[in-house]
Amino acid sequence: MADCIDSRITAKCISRTGGVPRLRIWIWILVLQCLISFPCIFSKCLTVDLTVRISPEGDFPLPYGQPLILTCVAENYSSSDIVFTLSGKPVESEIINSTARRLYIEKLEKNVYPYFCANTKTNKKCVSRVLVDSPPEDILDFKCISKNLEILNCSWTSPESLSVISYNLTFAANGNFVTPCVAEKVENSRTRYCVWNTTSKPRYRQQEEVQFFNLTACNVFGCNSQNFTINHYAIVKPQPPLDLKTIKIGNHKVVLKWSISNNMYDFVPCGVQHKIQYQIAKIDNKTSFHEVDTSMLPIKNKTYKFTLTNLEYAYMQYEVRIYIKSVMAPDSPDFWSDFSYVVFYTASERPQRPPDTAAGAFDKSLYVDRRILYIYWKQLEYYEEAGANFTYKVLVSQDNKTQTLFPDKGKSLSYVMLNASLSSLDVDIWSFNINGSSMNSSHLYIPPERDIHSLGLTSFTKLAYENGTYELSWIGIKNIDNYTLFWCQHNSTNICAGQMDFAVLEPHKSHHVIDLPREHRYQFAISVNNGSRTSGMVWAKCDISKEGFVMYRFNLNLNYDAPGKSFVTLRWQLECILQDGIITGFNISYCPIIKTSTLCDKSVASKDVYIPDPKQNHVTIQNLLPFRTYQFTIAIDTIYGQKTVRNATAVLTTSEDRPSSPTNVVISDVRNDSLVISWDPPLQRNGNIGKYVIYNYNKEIHVDSVPGTDTSSRKVTLSGLQGFTNYSLSVQACNIAIGLCSKQSPKNGLFVRTRIGAPSRLRAPTVTNNPDVLKWDPPEIPGGTLDLYQIMRIKDDKEPEFINTTNLSYSLTHCDGVLSSETYQIRALNYDEDLYHGVIGNVNTTERNSSNIEIYAGPWSEPSLVACRSRDGLAMILILMGLFAVGGFVYGAIKLYRKYRKMEDIKPVLPYGLGEPEKDRTKFAYPDWNPSNKDEKPSSDEMLLLPNSKSTVSSTDIKQKDDNCAASDHTDSTALSDSSAGPVDRQVSTSDDGSNSSLHLEAETEKGDDSTIVQEDSSNEDTETSPENSPYFSDKNFKKNPTSGYVQPVVNPGTGYVQSAPVLTKNTPQVPNSQPTTSSYVMAGLPSPLFTMRTAPVKSLNPAPTSGYVLPEEAQVKSMMGFPKLAPTAPKVMGPESLPTLPTLPPPVKPSADNSYIQLQSLDSLPSLKTSVRNTVPLKPPASNGYVSPGDVVINKHLNNMLSAGQLSEESAILDPTMSPDAYCRFSWSTDPANDNLHSLLTDSPSRSVPKN
Repeated sequence: MADCIDSRITAKCISRTGGVPRLRIWIWILVLQCLISFPCIFSKCLTVDLTVRISPEGDFPLPYGQPLILTCVAENYSSSDIVFTLSGKPVESEIINSTARRLYIEKLEKNVYPYFCANTKTNKKCVSRVLVDSPPEDILDFKCISKNLEILNCSWTSPESLSVISYNLTFAANGNFVTPCVAEKVENSRTRYCVWNTTSKPRYRQQEEVQFFNLTACNVFGCNSQNFTINHYAIVKPQPPLDLKTIKIGNHKVVLKWSISNNMYDFVPCGVQHKIQYQIAKIDNKTSFHEVDTSMLPIKNKTYKFTLTNLEYAYMQYEVRIYIKSVMAPDSPDFWSDFSYVVFYTASERPQRPPDTAAGAFDKSLYVDRRILYIYWKQLEYYEEAGANFTYKVLVSQDNKTQTLFPDKGKSLSYVMLNASLSSLDVDIWSFNINGSSMNSSHLYIPPERDIHSLGLTSFTKLAYENGTYELSWIGIKNIDNYTLFWCQHNSTNICAGQMDFAVLEPHKSHHVIDLPREHRYQFAISVNNGSRTSGMVWAKCDISKEGFVMYRFNLNLNYDAPGKSFVTLRWQLECILQDGIITGFNISYCPIIKTSTLCDKSVASKDVYIPDPKQNHVTIQNLLPFRTYQFTIAIDTIYGQKTVRNATAVLTTSEDRPSSPTNVVISDVRNDSLVISWDPPLQRNGNIGKYVIYNYNKEIHVDSVPGTDTSSRKVTLSGLQGFTNYSLSVQACNIAIGLCSKQSPKNGLFVRTRIGAPSRLRAPTVTNNPDVLKWDPPEIPGGTLDLYQIMRIKDDKEPEFINTTNLSYSLTHCDGVLSSETYQIRALNYDEDLYHGVIGNVNTTERNSSNIEIYAGPWSEPSLVACRSRDGLAMILILMGLFAVGGFVYGAIKLYRKYRKMEDIKPVLPYGLGEPEKDRTKFAYPDWNPSNKDEKPSSDEMLLLPNSKSTVSSTDIKQKDDNCAASDHTDSTALSDSSAGPVDRQVSTSDDGSNSSLHLEAETEKGDDSTIVQEDSSNEDTETSPENSPYFSDKNFKKNPTSGYVQPVVNPGTGYVQSAPVLTKNTPQVPNSQPTTSSYVMAGLPSPLFTMRTAPVKSLNPAPTSGYVLPEEAQVKSMMGFPKLAPTAPKVMGPESLPTLPTLPPPVKPSADNSYIQLQSLDSLPSLKTSVRNTVPLKPPASNGYVSPGDVVINKHLNNMLSAGQLSEESAILDPTMSPDAYCRFSWSTDPANDNLHSLLTDSPSRSVPKN
C-alpha cells in the first residue's frame, strides 16, 4: 500500500543539489495543492484503501435536533465520480472541490441512518452510521414492593431508546445515600429492577416508614437523574395466613381459625385487612367464589377466629380461602397476600325432599299373566343427597301386599325393576340416606293392564338437528288430560340409566320442539294420561337425524347372500314406519378394507350404488375383486338429506379365484451352476397363494412353497444348473385351496445363458491299433465352447504325460517305451475369455474386472488300459496258468475222494410200498422239529425192541434205521392194504393231535446190583445241550431193564412171531391191575392225551438174571406204573426224566409160555379208551382180546411176511386204517435168531458201552 504521498508526488518533493530556490517554489506549490485537494492521507476508509473516504466515518452519534454534515473525498477521481446514498438511493449533496462532496441535513428524526459515499468508477463505498438520539428520558412507572418486609424489590420500565442506557439506583439511610445498585434487566423485557433484603449490602431497612430513592440513567448523549419517595407500609405484600384450620363443622356452618406472620404483626402499625371466600365443589365454577363480609374482624390481632354461616348444602365439600393485606396498601391484587385454604365437608342430615315423578313414569314388558315394570323418577341433584349411602326407597302396594324396593346402585338410581301381576299398583318413593328418609314422599299410580292397553300410541318419531334441537311428532289421541314427555341421555337400550327429566304437554299437541345441550344425544319417550289411566312410556322408534348426526334408533337390518367371486346380493329391511315421502331412496357405499380394520384400502377406489326406489329392499353388487374383504354401508336418502344409519353396515369376503401373474420377475447373480430369480407377489392375489412354480421352457423345475398369508417378495436360488446353457424362466402363482394357478410371468419367459463352467466327464477313450489312434466322444454337457481336450497318458507307474488337442481323436504309438501297460484318460477344458463370462439374456451383467483367462477343466474320464506284452509278461502268464492247473488237479482229487467216501454209505432201497410216506409237519405238536434230520434218534417204537443196554447205535446204523423204520409220528394217515401196494385212506385219529411219537414212557430211576449199570450221563448231557433232549429221543428208553433184561428178537421158525421170554422175576412190584405172569404182551406205544407228567418210579427188589427176551409181566408192569396217578400236576420239561405213564392193558387170550409172536393192536379196540370221535373199522378183527394194545401201532402184512415165511391164514397182520400215524412203524429183521440183524446191529455198534462188571 502506498504511503500518504505516492511516488509521483514524492518525486516532486525530493530536493536536488544545485537547485535550492527552485525547490522552495515547488514545495509551496505542493502545499497549496494538498490544501486545496485534501492530501492522500484521507483516501483510507476505516483503515482500508478504498480510493474513497467519508468523514466522519463509522458510528457517528448525532444529538437530536443538530444538523448533519458529512464529507466524502475520492483520491485521483473527480467529485463527479462521488455520490452519497441511503438505503441504496442517492442523496443530494454539494461539491466542495474537484475531489470532494459535502452532505448537509438540517434536522433528522431519532433513528439510525447508514450513509454511504460511493465511487462510481471503482464501485467502492465507505459508510458512516449516524445515530440520532437524545439523553435518557424520565422513568414514569417507578414502583417498589416489600414481600412480608423481608425483601424489597424496586422496578421500572426503561423507555424505548436507540442507544444503550445504564441505570443506578440508591436509597437514603439516615440522610445519606447508600452504594448505588446497578439495575438488572429482565430477560426479553425492558423492565429493570434492584433488590435488597435483610442480608444484602446495603441492608434492607424494614423500620423506615418512608423510603427515598435516587435513579440515574446515562447514555452516549448524557445522563438523567430522578428522585422518588415511597410510603413503605403501603407497599407491603404480606405472607398468607398461617395455620388455617376448621375448629367446628355443622350442617350449614363452620368455625375457622388462623394467624398472621410476626413481621406483619410487629412492624406494620396500621394492621391488616382480611378477605374470606368459599366455593361449593362440583357446583360452582372453578373461578367463581362466594365472598364473606369480614369488616367485623379486628386489624391488629395475632390470631383470628371466624364463623362461616349460611352454607347451603349439608354433606357437601367446601373450599374456603383467606387473604390479608396492609390497611395502608391499595386494594390491588399486587398487595393482597397469596391465599391459605382449607377443604371440608359439612355434616350430613336426612334428605330435604323426595324425588319428583310424573304420571306414566313407568315402562313395561308384558308376559301372559305377568309384567316387568320399570318405575322411574327424577333423581335429586347430588348436592341434595345430604348424607352418605344415599339411595331411594320405593314402597309398592298391590293386591293387599306391600314390598320395599331399593334401586341397584351398580346400574342406576333412576328406576327399580318389579315383576308384578296385571292388577293396579300404588308406588311411594322417598329419598333415603344414612340419616333416614325424607319427610315427604312422591306417589305414582300404575293402572291395571286393561287401562294401559286402551291408551297406547302407534307412532312416535324423533327428528334430531345438529344444534341440539329435537323435533318430536306423534299421532294424537282425543279425549285425554295431557301427555308426559320423558328424555334422558341416549344409550343402546330403552332404559334411562342416568338422570331422567320430564315435561307435561297439552292434550291437543301432536308436535313438540325441545332444545337440549348439544354435547349429548338424547332418547325420548311419551305417555298418554287420562284421569287415573295412563299408557306408560312409549319410546320413539323412528329416530331421524336432520343435520348429519348418525341415526341411532332407526332399525335397519343389512344382510347379504353367499358372496361369489365378483358379486354379492345385499338385502335390507326397515322396522320403522315413516310417513310416505320422508325416505326418497337408498345409497350403498362400499370399499375393500385393510385386513380386519374398517379403513378403506386407498389403492382401490370406493364406489357407491344409488337405489332411487324407497320400496326396494335388495340389490346385487357386481365387479368386485375376488378374495377381498369389503365393507358395505347403507345410507337413507330423506327429504332432509342423506342420513347414515348406525350399525347399518355389512362386512364380507368374496370367494377365491385364480391369482394374477407375479410381477417384477428379475434374474440376477448368474453363475455357471446357479442363478437367483426374484419376483413380487401378484397385484391381485385373489386368495391365499400357497406356492410359486418356476418353469424353464414351460417345464417345471422348482416349487417355492410359501405360507398362505405371506405377501412379501420372493427370492429363490436355482442350483444344479449347467454351465453355458440357455434357460427361459417364468414364474407362476398358485392358489392351493382351489387348485388354480396364474399365467406364467413373463409370458415368453426370461432368457438367460449361464456362465462358462467346467464340462462334464467324458466316457473312457477308445483305443485302436493299426493305426494307433485314440478316439473319444464330446461331453454330454459342454459347459462352454470346448476349447481344448487334454490327454493324460500313464506308462507303467511313471509320471503322467499330458497331450493337448482340439480334435476328438489323436494319433500316437501305443506301448512306446512301456514294459507292462499304459492308461489313457481324457478331459475337456473351457476357456472363459468372454467380457461377461458368457452370460447373455435378460439379466444385469457385470464386466470382468481382470484380463486373466479363467480355465474350467472337467473331470478325467475313466481310464482305458492298454496291455503291452513282453517276455516278463509271458512268463508271468505261464506261471499263473501253472498255478491254476495244480489247483484244479488238487480240487478234482478232493472231489473224487469225497465221492468215494460217500459211496461207502449207500443204503439199501426198500421195495415200493415199504418206503416212508410223505411227512406232514403240520401234524406235529412241535412244528420246529424236522423229522428228516439226519441226526434224529430212532422212534420210541424201535427203541422198545432193542436190548436195554448202555450201548448206542452208530450214526451209520441210525441213518440206515431211519430209512427202514421212521418214527411213526412223521407219516401221513395212510396204510397199505392186503392186496395192493397203494395207500389206503385212514380216518383221523385223536392220537394224532399233539403227539410226536407212538411210544410215551415215564422215566424210571432204577437201582440194580453191581453188575447192572444204567447210563445216565449221556442222556443228561443231551437234555441240556441239544434239542434231542426231547422224550422222543431220550436214550433212557433203551437202557437195560434190571427186571426183564434185554429186549432180544427171537423168532419162532414155525410161527414167524417174536417169542417172549419166560417169567424169571419172582418178586415184582405191586401195581394196580397187574397182568398174569404168562401174558405175552410187549409195550409198543401210548397216545399223548393219556399221559401225565408225574414220574412213578418202580424199584425192583430182586432183579432177575438177564434172559434176552421181553417178559410179558415186565411189559405189563412197565405199562401200568404211575397209571393211578393221573391227577393234574405242574407241567415239566419234556425230557427223558418225564415220560408219560401208560394205561392198564387187558389180559392176553392165550397165556402160553411158548408164544413166539407179537401181536399189536390199536388202543381204540379197548372199550375204556375208545372215543366217540373214532369210527374203528379194522380190516380184520382181532381173534381175541388177548393182544397187546400199547399205542396206535400197525404192522402191515409186509412186516409179517418178513417175520415168518409160513404164516397162518387166520393170524394175518392187523391193519387198522383208523389208527393215528403215531401208532405204527415199519421195520424188519431176520427170522433166524442166529442171523438177527437187529440184535447184531446193537451188539456191533462201536458206540455201545460195555459194562465193566
